[in-house]
Amino acid sequence: MKTFIKTSVLLFWLASIAVLLLTACKKDDSGNSGLVELLSFGPSGVQHGEEIKFIGNNLQKVNSIQFVGATVEKAGFKSQSNELIVLVLPDAVEAGLVKLITTDGEIVSRSPLNLEIPLQVTSFTPVVKPGANLTIQGKFLNWVTELRFNKDIVVTEFVSKSVDELVVTVPMEAQSGPLVLSAGGTEPISVETETSLDVVLPAVVSFDPSPAEREKEFTITGTDLDLVKGVLFKGLTTPITNFISQSETAIKLMIPAEANRGLISLVAFSDVVVESEEPVLFVGDLPPLPALSYAFYVDALMNNWQNWGWNTTIDYANKDNIRDGDAAMKVNYTGHWGALKFANNSVSLAGYNEITFSIFGTAGTNGKRINVKANDGVAYTITIEEGKWVEYKLTKADLGNPATINDLVFQNFDWTGTIYFDHAGLR
Repeated sequence: MKTFIKTSVLLFWLASIAVLLLTACKKDDSGNSGLVELLSFGPSGVQHGEEIKFIGNNLQKVNSIQFVGATVEKAGFKSQSNELIVLVLPDAVEAGLVKLITTDGEIVSRSPLNLEIPLQVTSFTPVVKPGANLTIQGKFLNWVTELRFNKDIVVTEFVSKSVDELVVTVPMEAQSGPLVLSAGGTEPISVETETSLDVVLPAVVSFDPSPAEREKEFTITGTDLDLVKGVLFKGLTTPITNFISQSETAIKLMIPAEANRGLISLVAFSDVVVESEEPVLFVGDLPPLPALSYAFYVDALMNNWQNWGWNTTIDYANKDNIRDGDAAMKVNYTGHWGALKFANNSVSLAGYNEITFSIFGTAGTNGKRINVKANDGVAYTITIEEGKWVEYKLTKADLGNPATINDLVFQNFDWTGTIYFDHAGLR
């Protein structure tokens, strides 16, 4: 009897547990809340134009999927079920979170979509003026985060971006050269253009008046002169930056008293320097010198002569102060008894009557003396005049009547300083 009762109780409890389990299973089977859930999307490494899959629950309620840069409507899905949506990733899609637009609201992905980008540049405006817009064509240009011009001028803000076109305002500091475009993605990429961008520079057409006068108004006419931040005359160490007026075709300024004749330089905002083709001439300038029959120096060392001097530093193509032509020597005597020495050549003096050269003495050189010697022979002493060009004419007798010149020395005494030296030769 006891055994029967215990068995009955046991059966009762087993039956109760079975009912509870069955009920629980039924509740689990019907426990779908009906809410849209996004569990994952991928595959990892998916690229534009490839299929991307969205896995979740109740995805049949999704009406569209919003990416950064593009939206795919329901009609554009390749397939859609409760648990899976498949679509082709549009080219306009950019990195960022993804939104599922449903009948009940929006579902935002927890992690952003990112892609590997095959950035391409196919063409761009070949010539552009600073301050104007540059248009670049290519592929996936909407991913570009940085555009680098020559000399590391970087732009990170753009006029417009799309998949196949990028528009950017060219900085005033930009220089001609290749472009480098950088983009993000799973593997950040930089692309350098095969051809260079030609950035417009200013140019001089004419001067007014010509000859000019120091400490008076002077007008430069030309093209793209609004790109000029400074004008440098010979004889000045810093450009003139304060203009009376400035436009695209003209700059009006006051010429400083220190300005010298010669080519002028336009300094662009890019720091590129453009020289005029013709020199500026001034009222009262010395007339051109007569041509030399034989030259040691005219704008450069001539006829294979070399300088074998000492205790000097020399700029052979200086344009700060020119007596004649396009350049002069700037000779800095750095020690006592230094020398400019024309050497390693020989010229017969037959048929020539004089040895001539021009010297301009800078501040502190007035009255200083230089010995002129040929072939280490008789020294002829000249005296420097400060602040003016002086043409010296020596006879062959002044140098001891040498038949040839194998070397010609210009030696300072016990002083240091700087002179300009030009137009040296024989007549």
